This record gives sequence, structure tokens and C-alpha cells, in this order.
Amino acid sequence: MSEKKSLSKSFVDNHEDISEDAAGEMIVQSTQKIRGIEQERDADEQLTAGKQIVKDISSAYTSAIKYERAKINFLLEKIQEIQDGEVNPSSGVKL
Repeated sequence: MSEKKSLSKSFVDNHEDISEDAAGEMIVQSTQKIRGIEQERDADEQLTAGKQIVKDISSAYTSAIKYERAKINFLLEKIQEIQDGEVNPSSGVKL
């Protein structure tokens, strides 16, 4: 099991022969702990602020990349028009 790699050796050793009822109880406890941790994470102002900073910074990069891709697509269309003979490349006027 790959889960064993994430758990401490002592936890695995101490629960190797756990009963079904005890395992069920522990699952419920762990599920409740997960819910609490997720609520703490969602309420963490520092994490929320950090996410907003990442979003703000990355939006500038995203915009720049989008602009450059638009240029590439425009130029590829122009090349295609020239190759198809739709445009006279020296005059820029359609035939």
C-alpha cells in the first residue's frame, strides 16, 4: 500500500491489527479533523492574501502571453493569406 509511505511507522505498527469497529471510529475522527483543517485553511487570511498576490502577479504574465499568442496567430494567418495568393505581400492589397 502506498498509504503506508505517508504514515509514520509507529502508526502503521500500532494499527496493523485494528478491529473493524475501531477502524471505522478512526475514519470518522479523521474525516472530522479534515473538515476542521479545511475550514481553518479557508479562513486563513494570510493564505487568502497570498493567493490574491499570486493571482495578481500571474495575471500580468497571462496577459502578456495572451498578447504574444494573438500576434503569432495574426502573423500565421497573414502568412497563410500570402501563401494562398489572397494578398500581394508587397502592396498589402487583396487581389
